[in-house]
Amino acid sequence: MKTIIGESIGRIWLLFMALIAFYIFKIRNRVKVRGRKNLPKENGILFVSNHQTLIDSLLIGISVSSIFDIFFHYNRVPFNAPDYDNFFKHPIGKQLIYLSKCIPAHRHTRKMEIIMKDVANFCQALKKSNLVLFFEGTRTRTGEIGDCKFGVAHTVMQVRPKYVIPIYLHDVQPIMPIESGFNFTKIYGGHKGEIYIGKPIIFSDLLNEELVKQEIREAIIKLQESARAKA
Repeated sequence: MKTIIGESIGRIWLLFMALIAFYIFKIRNRVKVRGRKNLPKENGILFVSNHQTLIDSLLIGISVSSIFDIFFHYNRVPFNAPDYDNFFKHPIGKQLIYLSKCIPAHRHTRKMEIIMKDVANFCQALKKSNLVLFFEGTRTRTGEIGDCKFGVAHTVMQVRPKYVIPIYLHDVQPIMPIESGFNFTKIYGGHKGEIYIGKPIIFSDLLNEELVKQEIREAIIKLQESARAKA
């Protein structure tokens, strides 16, 4: 019963967040989605993306799932993994974060036991739903594509998702620049951007974590090159 009630409240909250995301990215700004045809209509999808703003998860959420999914295919709405220090320390705020299908990621730790606990949570999410991970582990300062983090590659090695879908966010940083910090009143309008959804990454059977990191980074770079070529 608690699970049913929790999911019902979660669906209403996700609908509210989706409407906010639509207002920010489709009405105040004009962010186009490229490659939606590459999205499988299934669960067990790991989305790996670059990271430009604090609200990237909202943009990805409305790009890879729909309001119909919120109410009829709840497991297709992806989990997100925001930073624990930034989003999970406020006692009330963290409850809203959990309702948004979020699980904590400890981005600034080097303690292997904490990293492995995060990976275990990622794997558990992928067994029943979809998941978005920012493979660089942080927002970009330069616009260039950084290295893939160990936790992302280890998640792929552990759970072997049905699909690993690369996503490239192009020119969305002006909507909420890094300089805005956590001031959500500094979300700006009048910008054009794009989100590119790539084809699933095909990994060989002879995988190791370094190869996974390389394949993910190269897939995002290809999307970046495609976006820049069209600019």
